[in-house]
Amino acid sequence: MRMPFRDSSIRAKLLLASTAVQVVLLSLLLANSVRLINDAISASLDTLVSQNASMLHAMATAYGEQARYQPLQDMLGELLVDSDKGLVYVRIADATGKILLEAGRPDMTTLPSPTEAYGNGFAAIQDHPVIHVRRPLLLARNEVGFLQFGVSISVLAKARQAIIQQGALIAVVEIIITFVLLSAIGYLLSNKLARLLAGSKAIADGYLDHRLPDEGDDELARLARHFNIMASTLQQRVSELQQTADRLKISEQRYALAMRGANDGLWDWDIVTNRTYFSPRFYQIIDLPASDLETTPDPFIARLHPDEAASYRSRMLEHLRGENSQFMFEHRIRQADGSYRWIMTRGVALRDATGRAIRMAGSISDVDLRKRAEERLTHDALHDGLTGLPNRALFIEHVRLALGQQRRDHSYRFAVLAINLERFHLVNDSYGHATGDHLLQAVGQHFGSLLREGDLLARVGGDQFAVLLNGIDDTTAAFRLAETLVELRGFETPGADRTLFPKCRIGLVISDDERTDGEALLRDADNALQTARKSDSSPITVFHASMHAQALNTLQLETDLRNALVAQTLAVHYQPIIALDDRAICSFEALVRWAHPVHGMLPPSQFVPLAEALDLIHDLGLFVLRRTCEDIRRWQAEAGERPVPPVSVNLSSRQFSRPSLAEELIAIVVGHDLAPRQIRFEVTESILARADGPANETLRKLRNAGFKVLIDDFGTGFSALSYLHTIPCDVIKLDGSFVGAITHDARLRTIVRRSIELAHDLGIAVVAECIETEEQAQALDEMDCDFGQGYLFSRPLPTDGAARFLGAAPKEIQR
Repeated sequence: MRMPFRDSSIRAKLLLASTAVQVVLLSLLLANSVRLINDAISASLDTLVSQNASMLHAMATAYGEQARYQPLQDMLGELLVDSDKGLVYVRIADATGKILLEAGRPDMTTLPSPTEAYGNGFAAIQDHPVIHVRRPLLLARNEVGFLQFGVSISVLAKARQAIIQQGALIAVVEIIITFVLLSAIGYLLSNKLARLLAGSKAIADGYLDHRLPDEGDDELARLARHFNIMASTLQQRVSELQQTADRLKISEQRYALAMRGANDGLWDWDIVTNRTYFSPRFYQIIDLPASDLETTPDPFIARLHPDEAASYRSRMLEHLRGENSQFMFEHRIRQADGSYRWIMTRGVALRDATGRAIRMAGSISDVDLRKRAEERLTHDALHDGLTGLPNRALFIEHVRLALGQQRRDHSYRFAVLAINLERFHLVNDSYGHATGDHLLQAVGQHFGSLLREGDLLARVGGDQFAVLLNGIDDTTAAFRLAETLVELRGFETPGADRTLFPKCRIGLVISDDERTDGEALLRDADNALQTARKSDSSPITVFHASMHAQALNTLQLETDLRNALVAQTLAVHYQPIIALDDRAICSFEALVRWAHPVHGMLPPSQFVPLAEALDLIHDLGLFVLRRTCEDIRRWQAEAGERPVPPVSVNLSSRQFSRPSLAEELIAIVVGHDLAPRQIRFEVTESILARADGPANETLRKLRNAGFKVLIDDFGTGFSALSYLHTIPCDVIKLDGSFVGAITHDARLRTIVRRSIELAHDLGIAVVAECIETEEQAQALDEMDCDFGQGYLFSRPLPTDGAARFLGAAPKEIQR
């Protein structure tokens, strides 16, 4: 807090101090005088009250025994007429408060209460013009009443006020006289001090040639002479220092220019005294003002990052002991806002004759941008850019670390989980990739919240995550943790108009002593995941060795299938379709077969789904169509005039995504110089579930071109009867699941019969598949089923076998 008058002159301070002392002393004297006056007046008042009380009590007692209050009232009334000093009124009342005597103050209609502050002295009652006193009084017949009278204190109050006013006036006069006398004395004393002060200010302002007059021989004159000697000496020293400063300034400018070019901060440490110097650039780099650091190394050491403080001290000690020629260390330093900045600290020690370090100097460089860029590059190389989770490379590295721990502790086990979001592409296709990205981020955060401390979550693919479960006791524990992950909640995702409920599948593998490769563990988890994606029973699959072998076989099979398509080593077999009424052949179904060089003849179920997964199904379908056209041409050449039955070629659902599929198919048939009636196209019922889908448009184009369309697996799809009147087809093929139980299931026979009748009513022929017994063929014939296909008539035949079958068939085969 700033003291008042601290900037005032000495003269003013002396005057103010003396005046203040006088005021305090006179105030105390006046206050004491007032107290004495109050005590004296209080004593006079007590005497007055006591005398009046005694007198009135005696008179009241004398008259009251005879109940002669009226004479007493007349006598007191005459005494108190127009009285405004001393006793001013008297009242006597009985025990009930009834007034027996009234003298003085006839205007007083009510009896006032006694003055309570009366006993506290005059100061307590000075504001009361009349003091009311009440005393008990013995009346006639021993009745106790009271005597009350009033005493005016106005005379006493006026006397007190006059005394106080006279005392205050005397005090004011004394203060004025004292102030005038002290002002004169202060002027005489402070005049020379003022000149000395002016000389000091001139020296402080740089006027070193200023001198003071030194007349007289008192203390102030001697002080002025000493002042002049000091100023002369100081002027000489300053001149010498100015010359030195000019030379030093040139040197400092040269040095500062060099340091600005280097952009480094300098430090100098006197090891013996433990004192340091830091340059302005040093403070700037560490983001602190110069006044915030002491000239010791401790504040700088205290701001080292905790992770690097020990290494810093160790390197510094090595250099001070002479173990290396230069100190150099990259580390972080805490900034004023609590953040950290990367700097490079360099230094070299100066040693005495014994080799002991006595001084050390060096610099610091700001390398924060370079280090941040390096850290960012390292982070980006090891983390997923969308979710911020570790990527595949970092995940594999953590798995390798877990394998190392397992080698050190044979009881340690861990698990690797591969997680895939099912049908995630639908989110991207429906709402865009931005919404898909938000969903991936939300799912990643959800997975992370369910993991234990020490577990690791990574994103290793587009919609695939991986989890490392450290410290797993057995497969059951890992399976339980996987169950918590597989139950995904709904996610409110920006860009989607509804809550998204994604599903996921998990492949799980437990570490063992035989596995030593992190990539192999993740691969095995992925193999288990692929099995889980195909499973209908559980979304979680635990890896076993056969899966890896199957994966290798599948991979080899993929390669072999690609090679087979290129070399066209696949084969087409033909299964006859027979008229049930006369058992005459009416057509064939073309079925692709693969004579694998290792596995032998493979059925379509083993490689057609693989071709669909590899997006080779269209190439495979076109291969079958071309080979079928070639075989029909060959059969026509061999049959001569005999007609060759049409052949049905299967189309995959994936092929219908091609907008020009109909044109491609027609071009192949026309290119082989075949009539549209000789080729039929067969599709599964599920393809036609959407009436506005691409399949219906393609099939209409084929029918308009003269090709017939067959619907395979009829009755197993999406409520076939509900759209039977709209689908563009000529023949439906009853699924084999109907045929197998038709001989012993009456209800099934009814369904089949009604379906055949409905198809006939719509002008559609019916083929029953998978006929294996004569009883089945007979039952279907009785239901007016048109055609049959199955092992009862013939297995799928190679081209030559189909030609021989045609040679043995009746002549009327075109239906």
